[in-house]
Amino acid sequence: MEHTRITDPERMKALAHPARMAVFDYLAKRRAEGFDGATATEIAEVAGMTPSAMSYHLRTLAKAGFIEEAPSRGDARERVWRMLLHNFSIQAEDDAPESHLVIEQTMGEAFRQQQERNFTRWIEKRAHVSREIRNSSLVMLGNLRLTLEEAAEFKRRLQALEQEYVDLGVKRAEQGADPDDGTLVFSVLVRLFPRI
Repeated sequence: MEHTRITDPERMKALAHPARMAVFDYLAKRRAEGFDGATATEIAEVAGMTPSAMSYHLRTLAKAGFIEEAPSRGDARERVWRMLLHNFSIQAEDDAPESHLVIEQTMGEAFRQQQERNFTRWIEKRAHVSREIRNSSLVMLGNLRLTLEEAAEFKRRLQALEQEYVDLGVKRAEQGADPDDGTLVFSVLVRLFPRI
């Protein structure tokens, strides 16, 4: 799977709404688990909304190219939605006006908040899972003194490593979902920024 860089501010705005961020997060998790999407009713239940309100948010995400309608599960009355992107980053164009950078900042904050909710859930459940599962998680914080070229190389290598494991997950999903195959969905949030 190829890494996608989202630079269009309109696409960024489409994802910035908390309900759409929850949809995005849920569908990404479902995809990583090997399932091909979910219905508006299923997603609405997770997000605490009505199916009709959720349908609006799903159409908005589809129009922005983040999700698409998947093949029906047999009941043509209920649409199934799935993720289009496997690995992406949000980053305004290099010569973007300040307004686009503000939208990028808003997106970064929306992702941070969603990841914080996911991390809080993990911390709350951590004491109730096996030691092996606890030991598989990582919280890492550090400060690196790097040239811009070294920072770019560090970024490239992190992206390549993540891509390797994204591809492994995609391959597993294509082979069919088996809930008892010993895999778990791991959340990854990487932030690399200068302390200026």
